[in-house]
Amino acid sequence: MKTFSVKIKVRYCETDQMGLVHHGSYVNYFEEARIAWISNLGFSYSEMENSGIILPVSKLSVNYLRPVYFDDNLVVNVELAEVPTSRLIFNYTIKNKDEVVVIGTTVLAFLKKETKKPVRCPDYILEKVTPLFK
Repeated sequence: MKTFSVKIKVRYCETDQMGLVHHGSYVNYFEEARIAWISNLGFSYSEMENSGIILPVSKLSVNYLRPVYFDDNLVVNVELAEVPTSRLIFNYTIKNKDEVVVIGTTVLAFLKKETKKPVRCPDYILEKVTPLFK
């Protein structure tokens, strides 16, 4: 399961004065899809953090292709781009009624919580995701 999807209904608070989904809301949609992807693989984000590993976003890219409005029903697709090393790279596609409206990428770094220094992807994650690329 390299790819995973979540459905999101746009809330009024996620729109701006022009009636469009605010550009920052898409970052939250990415995060919601990413955390659901991690959970679906059988990992707990909070357990990983409690074990001393954190995953801050180190890079974000978003391309806004079409406007989205309050009450639209979106599908957010998230895909793991490559086998993790000391980072995880995710690609996102957001669709509204089968039309691509936003694409994006995030890079997350595996860091040791105590020192904030980069570490390799934990073995228990590699064991689950490596077979997805064969």
